[in-house]
Formats: sequence, structure tokens, C-alpha cells
Amino acid sequence: MLAYSRRYARVAVVEFGFDANLDRNVEWRVSRRAKRRAAAVRHPTVPGAEVGVPLDWTAARREHGSALSRSRFDDLDACEVVCSRRAVDAYDEAEWRRTIRHELIHLEQFQRFGTTGHGAWFRERAEAVDADHRCPAFHRGRYLLRCRDCGDVLFDRCRECETTRLAELPPSEQARRVESTACCGAYYELEDTRSG
Repeated sequence: MLAYSRRYARVAVVEFGFDANLDRNVEWRVSRRAKRRAAAVRHPTVPGAEVGVPLDWTAARREHGSALSRSRFDDLDACEVVCSRRAVDAYDEAEWRRTIRHELIHLEQFQRFGTTGHGAWFRERAEAVDADHRCPAFHRGRYLLRCRDCGDVLFDRCRECETTRLAELPPSEQARRVESTACCGAYYELEDTRSG
């Protein structure tokens, strides 16, 4: 999986003209636990970095040193691409390639600007390289929040949270605390997919 992803990343850098150097302090690893993110580019938080404003890495090193305190990275410009095993298993090859291109945009952002994001710069770049703005869901959470009228799943959550607790309330109580569903103007019901 990692070998394929790295190989495809090298092809995509050339094919789509990414301004990214895969040999510049980039590590790759697999997450067997990730359920919500297909992949991610992890990197240090460089103070003052902003997407769209090129970062002078030499000046950043002078100001902050070669590594930031409280960072798990040994180098200021180090990053890692983390790929979800579950996403690879769920996606077809075309979806996984779009996911790699999505992460290459983040890598490009980090190497150019010292930070990443999903704003206008990202959206424009994603369109140019045929990558999704957000990666498709590949794992359904344990808790499904459905519209009480039509039954459509509106949200899913992997664990209990404020959202799931509100969905357990009767409609009369939900009416005082949450907006009604956009689809039917009804309220929510909670389904625990692990129970009976």
C-alpha cells in the first residue's frame, strides 16, 4: 500500500505539475486506526505561516531554530503522509489516486507556505489536479442520526457526544435545543448500529 502510494505520488507530481519535493524530509506511514480521514499530511505548526504567503524557510530556521519545541518533528520542515488502511481497503484505485493528489496539495502547501488548509487556494488547486475537496466517507460511524420523517441518515458519529445525546431526546425537547432537519423539518432519531 505505501509502496504503491509513494510510486503514484511521484507520477502525479510530474503529471499534474505539483510544486512538491517528495525527497525533502517527507515520511510515509499507515494508520490502522483511522476511521474518518482517508489520509493526512502531518507537519509542525510554523508560527506566522499562512497559506498563500510563501515562507522563507531560512528565515524561519533563524527565528525558530531547526525544530520547534513541543513538536514531535525533529526538523522544522519535516512532515509525514499518513494513509488509512481502511480507506485503501474501501476505495477503488481511482478514488485512492484522488486521495493521494489531495494530500499532495497539502504537501505542496506545507513546503511552499509552512502550513495547510482547505480554503480558496486549496479548492482551486484541487480542481486543477482532479482531486476531491473532501475525501469520500469510507467508514460509517456506530451512531446514525436519521430524520424521523424520511429516515435519511444525516450524520454519523463514531462515539457518543453532544450530538448523539441531543438526538436521543424526544422531539419536543429537541425543538427547544436544535434546528429541525433541512430535508423534512422534522427532528432526529438515533440508531446505534451495534445494538439489536
